[in-house]
Amino acid sequence: MRHTQDKIGLWPLTSLVTGNLVGSGVYLLPATLAIYGTISILGWVAASVGAILLSLVFAKLSAHQTKTGGPYLYAQKAFGDTVGYYVCWGYWVLTWISNPALAIGAVGYISTISGGLSPMVHFWLEILIVVGLTTFNLLGLKITGRAELFITTLKVVPLLVLPLIGLYFIDTSTLAHHVNISGKPFSMALNAATMAAMWSFVGLETGTVPAGQVYNASRNVPLATVLGTVIAAVVYIMGAVVIMGVVSPQDLLQSKAPYADTAQHIFGGTWGVPVALAAILSCLGTLNGFLIIVGRIPFGAAEDGLFPQFFMKTTCHGTPYWGILISSLCSLPFLFMSLQSTLMEQFNFVIEVAVTLILLVYTVCVLAYLKLLRRDGKSTFLKAILGLSALAFTSWSLWAASFKMVGLSLIILLLGIPMRLWMTRTKTDRIQA
Repeated sequence: MRHTQDKIGLWPLTSLVTGNLVGSGVYLLPATLAIYGTISILGWVAASVGAILLSLVFAKLSAHQTKTGGPYLYAQKAFGDTVGYYVCWGYWVLTWISNPALAIGAVGYISTISGGLSPMVHFWLEILIVVGLTTFNLLGLKITGRAELFITTLKVVPLLVLPLIGLYFIDTSTLAHHVNISGKPFSMALNAATMAAMWSFVGLETGTVPAGQVYNASRNVPLATVLGTVIAAVVYIMGAVVIMGVVSPQDLLQSKAPYADTAQHIFGGTWGVPVALAAILSCLGTLNGFLIIVGRIPFGAAEDGLFPQFFMKTTCHGTPYWGILISSLCSLPFLFMSLQSTLMEQFNFVIEVAVTLILLVYTVCVLAYLKLLRRDGKSTFLKAILGLSALAFTSWSLWAASFKMVGLSLIILLLGIPMRLWMTRTKTDRIQA
């Protein structure tokens, strides 16, 4: 029995995109990027430009495909079921990897407030967060969408206010004298900084995933995708300029809370607690946003016969629950990382894997955009330039990634072979019957 599904409008969907972008990265990446010096600001700008190009591509794609599914749907329309399946599989597995990092980041900031927690307490708090938000997401898109709008507003406003005030406290000599302190050639340092900054844009396409549960999807999904990405880009670039202009790279390298240190430089006193609370809220909001989409990724694929049909089962609120439950269950083993290594080591590893995997997905989607333009006879000079520019960006970013991460991402995709073979055989048996 199909239940009536909750639907959301433009602003809850925009908050979903912005909320999924403005997460742990905005608080932790300034310290990660400090090793490159102020060239990291150029990395933020390059990543922002690339992300906006990609958001425009997804906006064009989503304007004509308003079903639930997102990236896999576009790949399937352009290249067929096999490519569509592996894009869906890789995109879904990506959430298993990245969601634990958000829970780990939230607990890391809880630890700074409490004065330190044992590894075992860290672990159980992370499990509690994942289980709690998973349960909350079973209540339906309308409730979780409204919560996401509220949380996103709370976390984005301070991230805009502090940099605006901080513009008056920038020391230009700090920016000028630490352009590239990595010891690497300029181009290599810029590539590495851009690759790391792209972590904060993983999720720019999330507004396209629940398209089937959006009012006036052909208008609101494209608009929310672009608006959410632009808002996040403004937050990131302003924050990067102010943090690098107020706090020296040497101090940032040792910082566990870059925004707190920036506020302390500007206002004095102790700002660790309020900034840590904002970071916790940011991580939890982003995790909630990604849980909103993880059930809808396999739901859309199941509707098209690419994933097993049980993924289409929904709660009384229209929430496809198997995708959420399985994703959260598969996320739990990654939380064991918090028992064995430092937060920053975990965070940096997850960044590399997640960014490389999503860049492969983005590349296929851009190629799908270009093929659909040509196939449907809707190609114009500006549309072609948009697609080729986005393709140049994803290709450049993948070239900057390590062979190890590319290889690991391909292995993750290959792990989907058994289910693909099973689904193909099931479909063949059904046709023959």
